[in-house]
Amino acid sequence: MQNLDLATIIPIVFGALVLLIAFLIIVNRIFVNVGAREIAIKERRYLGAKMPPGRVVATEGEVGIQADVLKPGLHLIKFPFERVVRKVPLIEIGADEMGIIEAVDGEPMQTGRIFAPDRAQNAHNNFQDPIAFIKQGGVKGIQLRTLPPGLWPIHPYLFRVSVAKATMIPQGKVGVITAADGDPLDAGRLLGKAIADHRQFQDAEQFIASRGQKGPQVDILTPGVYRILVQSTSIENNSEVKPGLFNVRLFDATVINENSIGLVEALDGAPLNPRDYVAESFAGHDNFQDGHEFIGKGGQRGPQKDILLPGTYYINPLLFKVIPETAKEIKPGEVAVVVSNVGRDPSEEVRREMAEKVRQRMEREEKEQIEESSARLDVMDDKRTVEEIKLDLMMGDPADRRLDEGAHEAYVVPEGYRGIQEAVVGPGRYYVNTLAISPIVIPTTNQTVEWTAGEVANTFNPFEVISKDGFTMQLEVRVVFRVKPEDAPFMVAKIGGIERLIQNVMHPLIDSIFRNQASESSAMAYLQNRHEEQERAEARVRAHLLKYHVDVVNVLICHIHLPEELMKTQTEKILAEQRQNMYNAQREAEEKRIQLEKTRAHADNQKDLMAATVGVEIAGKRAEQRKSEGEGEAHYILQTGRAEAEKVRLMGEAQGVAYHEQVNALGAQGVALVETLKVIGEKGVRITPDVMATGSGAEGGGGIGTLLLLNLFRDRLNIPGPNGEKVTR
Repeated sequence: MQNLDLATIIPIVFGALVLLIAFLIIVNRIFVNVGAREIAIKERRYLGAKMPPGRVVATEGEVGIQADVLKPGLHLIKFPFERVVRKVPLIEIGADEMGIIEAVDGEPMQTGRIFAPDRAQNAHNNFQDPIAFIKQGGVKGIQLRTLPPGLWPIHPYLFRVSVAKATMIPQGKVGVITAADGDPLDAGRLLGKAIADHRQFQDAEQFIASRGQKGPQVDILTPGVYRILVQSTSIENNSEVKPGLFNVRLFDATVINENSIGLVEALDGAPLNPRDYVAESFAGHDNFQDGHEFIGKGGQRGPQKDILLPGTYYINPLLFKVIPETAKEIKPGEVAVVVSNVGRDPSEEVRREMAEKVRQRMEREEKEQIEESSARLDVMDDKRTVEEIKLDLMMGDPADRRLDEGAHEAYVVPEGYRGIQEAVVGPGRYYVNTLAISPIVIPTTNQTVEWTAGEVANTFNPFEVISKDGFTMQLEVRVVFRVKPEDAPFMVAKIGGIERLIQNVMHPLIDSIFRNQASESSAMAYLQNRHEEQERAEARVRAHLLKYHVDVVNVLICHIHLPEELMKTQTEKILAEQRQNMYNAQREAEEKRIQLEKTRAHADNQKDLMAATVGVEIAGKRAEQRKSEGEGEAHYILQTGRAEAEKVRLMGEAQGVAYHEQVNALGAQGVALVETLKVIGEKGVRITPDVMATGSGAEGGGGIGTLLLLNLFRDRLNIPGPNGEKVTR
C-alpha cells in the first residue's frame, strides 16, 4: 500500500466519484420522493403501445402521460422507461368553497347536454382515481359531481379544477334557481317541475338523473348556505370563468304588514275552470311557500282563494304574484254587502225564492208608503198627486217583476251561492280575499244630498226651473235618505252602490220632479206655497226611491231664488201697500185726535151748560110769574117769540143746507179753512207766526198743522163753528 503513489490514487478516487454520481442519478430516477402536499405526474417513454386517438392520458401503460399519479411518499420508477415529468401541489378547497371539475378526457357527452353525469358512480373517489374514471365510463366535460372542502390529489392533465364560492341566502331573501341544463319544460308551463332528493339543488347529479328540467325552477332557496354548482373561476387562470349548472338570483321575501293581507295569483299550474273567478284552496302548500306541493297537488293558475295574513313568507316570485292590500275596515254606522265570486251558481228555484222575498218586502213597504203619502197629501187636497203616487207605488219596478224570469245579472242569494249575499257584515276589521269576494260598504246612517252652491260632499248645482208664468227660478234642495241594513243587498243588486244611486237615480229623479212641479205654478204662488210644494215633492221622491230599497227621511226646499225683475215688481208693490197702510194709520190717528178735542171742548163747556140750564129754569119761573100777571101780555110775548123762533129756524135750515153742501164738496176742514180765510180777508189779520211747526205727511200731509192753524184763527176771530155755535177756548 505504501508503494501506491499519487498517480495511482487519483484515478481510483475519480472513478469512485463517477460511480457514486452515476449511482445517485440512477437512484434518483428509480426512486421519487413526493412531498406531503403534492403529487407527481409520470410519463412512459418506451416499451408501450400508442394511445388511442383523442386520449389524453394512458390507462394501460401506453406511451405518454400516465393516468395514475404518485401521491405523497417514496415511489419506485421503472427507469428509464418512465420518468416524473411534473410535481404539482394538491388542490385545496376552502371551507366556504366547492371544486368544479372539468374532464378533458373520457366518453363523449350526450347531444344537447352541457354538463357531464357521473357514470362511474364515484368509483373514482372524487376524481382521485383517474384510471377508474376512464374505465368506468367517465364523460368528458364539466362534471356534475363537485369537490367538497379539503385537499385533493387531482390529475392536472386529466382534470381542470375551478373554484366557486358557496351560495349564501341572507335573511329576508329567497334564492330563485334557473337551471342551464336538463329536460325541456312541459308544454304550457313556465317553471321546471319540482324534483325530489336533490338536496336543494346541492346534488346536481340527482337533479339531472331525476329528469330535472331546464329553466326557472319551482323550488327556491331559503336563508342559509348551499354548495351549488354555479359559475366558477379556474385555479390555473383566475380570469377564466366556467359556467355553472344553476344560476341563483336573490329576491326579497314577501312581507305582509299589520292590518294588511296578501292576495295571491299563481302564474303557473293547472288551467282554471272558465266559470271560476278564483282557484279552490287546498292544504299542504304552506302558505304558497311550497311550490313543489302546490304544483304536485294540481294547484291552478290564476287568483287564489287562500290569502296571506300579516307575516314574512318565502315565496317563489316566479310562481306566485302577491298583491298587498289593506284589510277591510267597516266603521260603525256602516255595513258591507258581500258579493261572492265563489260558490255554487244559484238555481232557478233559489232565484225564485229570493224574488218572492223581494216582492213580499216591496208589497209591505208599498202599502205603508201609500197610506202615509195619501194621508199627507190628502191634507193638501191634491187628489191628482195622491193618485199618481199610488199608481207609481203599485206599479213598482219592471226589473223586479222580471227577477224570477232570470232578467237580473246580479242576484241576492243565500250563503254558499255565488252572487250578492243576503246576509250583511257589520262593523269590524276583516281579512278578506277581494279576488274571491267583493265587499261593498253601504252607510246605514242618514245621508244628505244637496243641490246648493256649497262645497260639501254629494253636492250638485241648484236646479234651474221655469214657472208657469215663464219666470226662471233657482231652487236649492236638500234630500236626506238612509238605507236599512236588511235592504242594503237588494239596493246593491238594483243599482250597485251609494255613488251610483246618487248619480244615476236620485239626481235625475229629483231634478225631474221639481221641474214638473214648478211648471204647474206661477213663481209667486210657488214661493207662497213653498211648504205644500215641498210635501208634494217629498211624497213623489219617497215613492220612486222605494223601488230601489231606499228610505227617504225628508226633502227640503232650502231656498227659492226668484228673478230680479220679479223681485223688483214685488218690492214696489209691497212699498206701495206699506205707504197706503201708513196713510190710513195717520188718518185714523187724526180722526181720533179730533174726537178727543171735541170731547175735551164739551167737558170745558159743562159750566156754561149748567148755567144755561139754571137760566132756563129761572126764565120758566119768570114766565109763570108773567102769566099770572096777565094773560094779555103773556099771549103777546108768546106770539112774538114764536115768530122770532120761526125766523131763526128758517134761516138756520137754509144756512145748514148750504153748509152741508160745502162739506160734501170741500170736506169739513176745507169749509172751515174757507170761512177762516174769508174773515182774515175782511179783518186784515196777520197770519204769519214767528214760529210754526207742521206735519211732514206726503199724501194729505199737513192735516195736523192745518187744524191747529184753524183753531187759532177761530179763537182770535170768534169764527162760529160749522153749526153756527161760538167756540170758546
